[in-house]
Amino acid sequence: SMFAEKAELIIKNLHSHKKIPIVVGGSGLYIKALIDGISESADTDNELREELLELRQKYGNDYLYNELKKIDKVSSDKMLPQNWKRVMRAIEVFRLTGKPIWQHYNDQSHFSSFNFLQIGLMWDRKILYKNIETRVDSMLKEGLVDEVSTILKLGYAKDSNSLKTVGYKEIIQYLDGEISIDRAIELIKRNTRRYAKRQMTWFNADKRIKWYDINSEIDLVNLADKIAKEINERKN
Repeated sequence: SMFAEKAELIIKNLHSHKKIPIVVGGSGLYIKALIDGISESADTDNELREELLELRQKYGNDYLYNELKKIDKVSSDKMLPQNWKRVMRAIEVFRLTGKPIWQHYNDQSHFSSFNFLQIGLMWDRKILYKNIETRVDSMLKEGLVDEVSTILKLGYAKDSNSLKTVGYKEIIQYLDGEISIDRAIELIKRNTRRYAKRQMTWFNADKRIKWYDINSEIDLVNLADKIAKEINERKN
């Protein structure tokens, strides 16, 4: 993927300056692309694509999602019905190859030239949810509604993938008069919690990740020292 190619160039540049890169993020697919590579899985079949598009137009996103769930529950558990392009691609891959899309990722023979140390932070559930609520409240105070309104005025389509993400889609519903601002905030917090759960499901499947329990902000300071020590030990 483009992300992996650009990230590798940056990592190599940092290595040339004797620096250790730290890649941080919540998108499991991007991390996987960087570490393991990412397979194109199968060519696109135009007739099949048209068939699936017609089914979506006739029956909606939920129908496609349920079709994927029947043939590839592992992948469907990591997606949402509104991410219909990803859902449709997963159905395509299965129909064209007879294998679920996640298996293509596992089968590919990509070997990174880097030595990765994968660290996962397992926050206490109550603290995690409190942090999510605080973050959402902060986003609203810093002008999320005005930001979305400005984006729409610039002519961006409401059904574009970037505006279907958590936070944007709920505010669009509010601006369209479909829900109140209080309901929008409630939905953003709920959907962010659900997204966090899906992230954990994804990362828990990677047995290479070393997990650390976090029960307070103080733990982070101590953890930083532990990680630095482990990195230095692996360097030597």
